[in-house]
Parts: sequence; structure tokens; C-alpha cells
Amino acid sequence: MDGISDTASIIAVAQLAASIIKYVKTRRLLIAIIQARGLLLTLHELTNEVGDEDWSSTIQSLTSHDGPLSTFRQLLEDMAGKLGITRSDSQVSNALHRLRWPFDQAILQEMIASLEKLKSNLLLALANDHIRLSMEIRNEVRNVQTQLTEATINSRRQMIRSLSREQELIVKSLSLASLSRELDGEEVMELRASTEWFLSHEDFKNWHTVNPIQQTLVLTGSPGSRKSSLCGVARFFLRFWRQLENVCIASFVFDYSGQEEPSESLVLSSIVQQILSERPYLIEHLTALRHTGGPLSVADSIKLINLARRDLDQLYVILDEFDSYARTGLCVFKTLLSIKPPINILIATRETPFLSEALQDYLVVRCEDARPFHVYVDSIKAMLEQEPLILAHLDHDPEKIADVSIYLAQRSYGLYVWIKQMLKLLARTRNRTQFQSVLQKNLLTLIETYNLMLHNLTEQPPELVKLATKTLRTVLDAGRRVEATQLMSDLAPEIAASVPQSNRNLTKAGIIEAIESSCKGFVSSSGQLSTNGIHLHFIHQTVKEFLVVKYANESLAT
Repeated sequence: MDGISDTASIIAVAQLAASIIKYVKTRRLLIAIIQARGLLLTLHELTNEVGDEDWSSTIQSLTSHDGPLSTFRQLLEDMAGKLGITRSDSQVSNALHRLRWPFDQAILQEMIASLEKLKSNLLLALANDHIRLSMEIRNEVRNVQTQLTEATINSRRQMIRSLSREQELIVKSLSLASLSRELDGEEVMELRASTEWFLSHEDFKNWHTVNPIQQTLVLTGSPGSRKSSLCGVARFFLRFWRQLENVCIASFVFDYSGQEEPSESLVLSSIVQQILSERPYLIEHLTALRHTGGPLSVADSIKLINLARRDLDQLYVILDEFDSYARTGLCVFKTLLSIKPPINILIATRETPFLSEALQDYLVVRCEDARPFHVYVDSIKAMLEQEPLILAHLDHDPEKIADVSIYLAQRSYGLYVWIKQMLKLLARTRNRTQFQSVLQKNLLTLIETYNLMLHNLTEQPPELVKLATKTLRTVLDAGRRVEATQLMSDLAPEIAASVPQSNRNLTKAGIIEAIESSCKGFVSSSGQLSTNGIHLHFIHQTVKEFLVVKYANESLAT
């Protein structure tokens, strides 16, 4: 008999006893019934408070076949029958039953004896080590045990603040993936204003909230929309907001310029590496595997991430440039979805038909939300209006100019350098037929755009070519933005050779402008002289990939 039927049986018998009390004339029998009914109601109250099997077993034994409750029910039903009480009517069926006492002395003594036996059984059940007190004691003991366990774990973790030399070597061997893209504090603060729209976006706020529900957020945008910067800033602020021992943030960038495609095991092993580096106390899980170094297998990585996740309140994983290796990325994503408790995943990617379908069930935030499309179109339109030959091909028709502006904006990769190169090509067309051919059939690819920029770079005077190539090499080797003051110091001979005698008194801003100009659009500067200084960086991550290939082929040998 389950808890619900136990309770129903007890309360039903108690109600029947209440009906009979109205008709019992012998005081001794009346007191016995009242006491038995009171005990039954107490048992009913306890069944509402106690639900687990070890405590309800006593009550279950009372309600078993031929048990005390069954005996009491039968006794009461016999009495009700003789008193004329029916299930449908609590009143006496006729006046005869009000005047007639149906029990003789022998039957009465038998009933009283049965009730006394029943009362003893019920009292014995209630006296089961004082159930109420025992319940409270048991709950308190459990709470103390839980607190003691947590205190022991926290105490042990406080002692593991860093990895030993041997542990550090093993953890470093888990993945060779570079973490150099992580932004420093100064970079983040410079980017804060331009990324505030994402940090305050309602979907991002919901995503980074610690809760037991798995949440995936997809950040989309065209090349040049600064998805990687958003990921870096998000990672920084997650650490700032969640500076707790029980929260961890890991990231992986699907960018292996000039190298083979990363495998699922390598990506997962890199995530494990970052978890262990951030939270050294979790090294005990890796030690238990008796791992000797190198990337982990997929199975071992899943096991370690699961174990780590159980020790953490939340685990965040950021997967950047997801579209670079979409199929591997989706395998990793599917694996991460299997982690229990669930983790929060941020995916940054271009929108492609394949990924749009694969990720259609998840929340999407688009970088274009930060820069309204019409603003971008208006800026391209302004550039078009500075080209008289293009305007002539378009008959100076505002509607045609607007259509071409929209068309170029949709195919621009989000890069103004592509727009500039396309406008140069369009301005060189001799007639409208050539103009339409270039516009409709011969749009530049991103690689073609970079090749044109590189051609412009190498057509400069030798001293400017040397200045530009060394600048590109320095930024490429740094793997991140370069502080302008340091760059000027490293390039002092090239700057001296490239700046005319008449301009030797150039200001710092003038020298930086000269460096940028020599690089023909490959680098851009950010920051202010009055704050954290000016930094130079590539206009987009794809520039780095392009230059890696060019340097490998000695196309940019100095």
C-alpha cells in the first residue's frame, strides 16, 4: 500500500469512528473509540510529514491485511451496521434505531478488548523512538554532515592554489593551441564602449546567468564585424563578474592558419587544459587517470569535463570562428551538450546556410544589430558620390546609387578596404557595359582584395616597402596588437630612412600615420595618446591568415 492509500485508509476509518461516536451509549466503549480515533488522526498528520520509505514502513505495517487498522475498520463497520449508520447517510435510518441498543454484554466486552488491543498497537507505532523528534534529529544530522563535507572540500581546495612543476608540464602538454588571443585589461577597456551593446543585450544577460538549464547563444556577423573582440571582452567580464572558485571560463578559437584541421579530441583537450589552469584543485581528476601527457582522448576529456562540471556552479565555453571548421565544431558542440550538469556555450560564427540550419534552435545575436545596416549603406553611398565616373555610369540617379550601395554593402564582408578596392575597379571601367560586368560578375573575393592591397604596398618606394613589411612582420609575430611607442622604437632605422629630411620633426601621431599609410590598409590604429597609448593591429583576423601564407612563400621577404 503506498503513502496515498495509507493516508486515505486512516482518514476514512477516523471519519467512520466520528460517525459512530454520536450513537455509542456506553461510556467505556465511547472513550475507547474516541482515543483510538485521536491516535488515527495523529498518524494521519505524520503521514503528511514523512514520505521516505524507511519512516513510512511502520504505518504500512499498521495498514496491512488483517493488521490493526483493518481490524478497527471491521469492528466499526459492524457497529455501524447494527446502529443503522450507512455510507450515504450519517443519520439513523428510522426511529427504532434511536430507541434500541443492539449490543449485549458479551459483544460489548469483546469490542472493548479489541479496541484496547488496537490502541496498544497504535501507541506502539507512535512511540517508535518519538517519530517527530527522530525526524528533526535526522534532518539536523544530515545538514551538519553536508556542511562538514563542503568545508572539507573547500579546505582542501584552498591548499591547491597552483600546480606543481610536474603537474604544470602535464597540463601544458594537453594542447598546443595558442591562447595568445586573450585580451589584456587595457585592450578590453578600450573596446568596452564599442562592445557595450553586446554586454547589455538581454539574450547575453540571460545566457551568462548561473542556472541549472543549458543555454547556448550564437553570435553571428560577417568578416570584420568584430566577433572575436566581442568574445574576448565577454570572457574578460565573465571573469570579472564571476570571480569565484566554483565558476570557470574556457574558450577555443578554430583558427589554425597554415596548419591542419583541429580534431575533436584536440579541442576538448584544450578545454580541459584551461579548466585545470584556472582551477588547479581539479587536477585530482586528471591525476586519477594516470595520464602521462599529450592530448586526451575524446572519452577522457568528456569524463574530466563532467567531473569538473559537478564541482563547479557553472562552466562557460566560448567557441570562436566556429565556421572555420564547421563540421568539427558541430561535433564538439554536440559533445559539450552531453555534459551534465549542463554548461553554457557561446558560439561566434559567420552565417552560412549549413550552420544556420544546424543552429536554428538556439538564440542568435547578430553583430549587425550594433551597426544598423542603413548606417553602413549611407557611408558607402557617400564614398560612391566621391567618384564622378561611377556617378556618370549611374546617370547620377539617386535610386541607382542607393541600389548599388546596398548591393556592395551586402557583399563587402563588412570591410571598408573591400569597398575601397571595388570602387577603384568600378572607377576604371570605360563604359556602362564594363561597369555592369564588374559589378555583377567580377566582384572581388577577400583574397583578391588583399592581393591588390599587397600589390599597392610593394609598388611604393623601397624605403616605404621596407617600413611596411617590417611593421607587418612585427604585428604578425606578436600575435596581438602592438603598442605604437614600442613599434616606433623597433622601427627607428626604417622610419628614419622613409621620412623625408623636411619632415624629420614629425609628431608621434604623424609617424604613426606614416606607418599606417605605408601598410596600405592592412593595419589600423586604436586608442588615444592621452590614455593607454595608441596600438596598431590587423584590420581583421583574415589578414593574419593571408600574411602567414605570404611570408611562408617568401612573398614578403624583407
